[in-house]
Amino acid sequence: MKYQVSWENKLTNEINIHGTFETLQDALQSIYDWWDKNEFTPRYIRHWNTGNRATIDYGSHHMFYYISEVEDE
Repeated sequence: MKYQVSWENKLTNEINIHGTFETLQDALQSIYDWWDKNEFTPRYIRHWNTGNRATIDYGSHHMFYYISEVEDE
């Protein structure tokens, strides 16, 4: 099992795949690393799980990160 990170803007229906990672922790860290690289500090961070997908809410009401379980190829 691997973990794919994606980002969605619900207003524009834009979806970007950021990468696939070996562990859930690596996937989450990739989001934090992107924020650091781009000098972004979220107002807050909360997350919840639905099925095999974690949703990361970082303060924008219409943009979210998702970490989904994917099968190894």
